[in-house]
Amino acid sequence: MSEVQMAIEVAQDRKAVAIEIAPSEQAPLQLILDLDELNGLISKLGNARSEMVAGQPQPDFENEGVTISTVANTKWYIKASPPAGALFAFDHPKFGSVGLTLGADQIAQIVSFLTDRFILQRTQSAEKH
Repeated sequence: MSEVQMAIEVAQDRKAVAIEIAPSEQAPLQLILDLDELNGLISKLGNARSEMVAGQPQPDFENEGVTISTVANTKWYIKASPPAGALFAFDHPKFGSVGLTLGADQIAQIVSFLTDRFILQRTQSAEKH
């Protein structure tokens, strides 16, 4: 596949983004998108990526080499969806509103992990005894 050059620039007023795509040996194409249009493009690219990775092994998150796009201090929401489990959603600065559905067995694993690591561990006292 030929190399494609891309440049992305957010307008000073943050109301639009210019995306320039320049396939090798072709004239560059430029898109100007507002936030809703950019969200639509991200969603469609996500759908395309989902199709492309279908059938491939999922990443091993215990492997140190796996890159994870993390978020801190974001707004999140959790909703029970009996009997299936729960919906966990959050606002990701790069991808917008994203979420996942957790089955009962996954919820049990998460609760067990958090209980073992945070609730049952003795907290460090500020005082020395």
